[in-house]
Amino acid sequence: MVKKPLYQQISERLESQIMSGELPVGAQLPTEFALSEAYKTSRITSKRAVSELENKGLVERIRGKGTFVTARKATKNTSSIKQVLFILPFPGQNDLGNFAAGLLPFLAEKGYHVHIQDESFLTQTHFFQLIEQYAGMIYYPETGNSNLDILYQLQFQNFPVVLLDKKMEGFNFPYVTADNFSGGLLATRLLLTKGHTKIAFLNSRTISITSTVRERYMGYLRALFEAGISFHSLETTAHEEEAYASVVKKCVGEGVTAVVAENDLMAIQFMKQAKNSGIRIPEDLAVIGFDNIQAAEFVEPSLTTISQDFEAMGRAAAISLQKRIQKKDVENAVIPVSLIERESSGAR
Repeated sequence: MVKKPLYQQISERLESQIMSGELPVGAQLPTEFALSEAYKTSRITSKRAVSELENKGLVERIRGKGTFVTARKATKNTSSIKQVLFILPFPGQNDLGNFAAGLLPFLAEKGYHVHIQDESFLTQTHFFQLIEQYAGMIYYPETGNSNLDILYQLQFQNFPVVLLDKKMEGFNFPYVTADNFSGGLLATRLLLTKGHTKIAFLNSRTISITSTVRERYMGYLRALFEAGISFHSLETTAHEEEAYASVVKKCVGEGVTAVVAENDLMAIQFMKQAKNSGIRIPEDLAVIGFDNIQAAEFVEPSLTTISQDFEAMGRAAAISLQKRIQKKDVENAVIPVSLIERESSGAR
């Protein structure tokens, strides 16, 4: 095999660092002298290596300052590309809601093919490839801090992105969420009407980094503030039985008689451990969840919950993405929620 010229080896090495984000947009390249020293070659060779990058549009020279990684211009007009990405937090996750029922038909009608992937796809694909292969992306982040570096690069490139379910600070991407604040408010007010005066909020994540949970918590606090009642926070960082048993014990110790949980899965696990401890639901402890997953209706007792309109959220995200692709202004969308009252909230 013929060995590649040294200038080409240097150029490809630098290009790899740019594509991987090791040398992000705005980063300064080593000087031609530094490259020649590092690779034990002439200034002419290192200059040619940098020129190769400049010809590809990956770097630009600024007189008197140096050579810098630059925003790469997409080789295609995104409006002519008919593939979009839909990124979900986890592979095969079925409890995130049926967003696709609203999202897929709308985009198909507009001629787009939707490529559904989990978050690992973002870390395994260079953002330049995303720009060249897709017209835009609907992104359901796991937390408010997910893939910040990749999202920054996409924002810098003006790549159309719409956030689903969560907001992310520091980005100008439009978002589509449920009205989580109203959900927390509705759940807590229901418990107040049933005579509860010690109501706790149960969460598993740091509220400061997850906008959905934070807004549900703020709705809970608002209802208690209006009623002149103090709040009680319960947090578990693990999902093992022992962790929930500890939370149940704390509830009993603090005289809590009702719980608003971050989501239905947590509410169901909490009820299971409460019943194992001899606590009756809802006679001794009322519980309300959030999401209205399928299991909520079939647990014993059935779970009172806040229902999100996932289909409407999916459709709203698809509409927003199409507008972004067409370079139109897009407003954030907050989709109403509804309270579904079942046995777990009881009557007092």
